[in-house]
Amino acid sequence: MKVTIKEIAEDAGVSVSTVSRVISNNPKISEATKLRVREVIERLNYKPNIMARGLVKRKTGILGVIMPKETTTLFTSPFFIEVMQGISLKGKERDYYIMYDFCKNEKEEYEGTKKLAESGLVDGICLMSTRKNDKSIQYLKETNFPFVIIGEPEEKDGVLWVDNNNLKATYDMVKKIIHENSKKIVFVGGDKNLTVTINRVAGFEKACKELKLDYSIYLGKDFSRGEGYRLAEKIFSEQKCENFIISDDNLLKGFLEYLEKSNIENVNIGSFNKANIKKVWKNKIFLLDIKPEKLGMEAVDLLANCIQDKLESCNKIVDIELN
Repeated sequence: MKVTIKEIAEDAGVSVSTVSRVISNNPKISEATKLRVREVIERLNYKPNIMARGLVKRKTGILGVIMPKETTTLFTSPFFIEVMQGISLKGKERDYYIMYDFCKNEKEEYEGTKKLAESGLVDGICLMSTRKNDKSIQYLKETNFPFVIIGEPEEKDGVLWVDNNNLKATYDMVKKIIHENSKKIVFVGGDKNLTVTINRVAGFEKACKELKLDYSIYLGKDFSRGEGYRLAEKIFSEQKCENFIISDDNLLKGFLEYLEKSNIENVNIGSFNKANIKKVWKNKIFLLDIKPEKLGMEAVDLLANCIQDKLESCNKIVDIELN
């Protein structure tokens, strides 16, 4: 039978409220009393009820994470898996449990955000993506509910966020992969409304203009493998090109599927994340590690600091360097 806080109090010869204060490490309780109560807690293997403590302290020790529609490809994309790993590891370090809400579309993301914030089940929320006119962000700002975004928001005022410098990373990648005599390059990306796409396109265009390259931009409806294949098919039906910047590992996989099916080998590609690619492509593709696990860890740190009134900065840029 589960041990109750009342039984701990009786065994230690103190009141229930004193046991509660010992559990919360209240400085008003003497060290002698704390030692006596903690000995009983350990001996009887008492496990405090997290939700009950949360009701008293107005804190639950739980963070909610809104997973976007792109996570329908979760187990084929190392990015989201590594971000989740970082969130979970840092959550454990900061003494938070993590609750994930997987959403199929933008509407579900907003409804999930609103429901979590109003439920009283979580102390703060982490959004895994951001887009133009983001309703979830607007709602959380209006209600003054603690939240952090993995991704650079459109409006930064009063918002906690963590991201890479996607504009600079894409700019540097174009300059790295383009050969001296090359004059043409194509950008392949996903949802045009996501800020990650907007920033990477901006970096791509900046580099192309400086290098006086002939360039094209092809954007899909999402970052799926199927979109990567479809966009490759469209590109090669419209033009010839050897140089590509591909904005996501799943898009890359679909793109390579088309190349293999069409027996196209003469390509030079730069892409993001750490996709597992066949040996035949190793020397033709430059993969940039954007450190997803660190993004997740930094996001939890920012959010936890905000909740605990220890916030020193509103954002964190996770640096990435081209090899």
